[in-house]
Amino acid sequence: MMGGMARSAEARKVLRELNNELRAAGETAGRSLVWTAQDRAVLELIADQTDRRAELAAEYAGAEDTMRRVKLSAELRLLEGSLARLLKQVKTDVPAPESQVTIQARRAAMKRWHPDATG
Repeated sequence: MMGGMARSAEARKVLRELNNELRAAGETAGRSLVWTAQDRAVLELIADQTDRRAELAAEYAGAEDTMRRVKLSAELRLLEGSLARLLKQVKTDVPAPESQVTIQARRAAMKRWHPDATG
């Protein structure tokens, strides 16, 4: 549980699945991976919005008034779009190592811009 708040079953499931993906990526890479501060903030937003979505879905299921259902439906669609964007920000894969060309280009740029620097 993040942030000390009670989470909905849906939010706990999403966080558990993302943590499992990170763990699996770490096992594949042969090292332990952890979430960055930015990732943790995004995960907190994902959990908050997933909780809100669960609340709205329950409200929608119990709503008898058509206008209320329309309003809830619109908010649910907006939340789902927002959740999709947030989920795209979370990366559980290990970044590819830099190529030799990238390393050489960085060294050349450093020599060009900082000729007195060692290395």
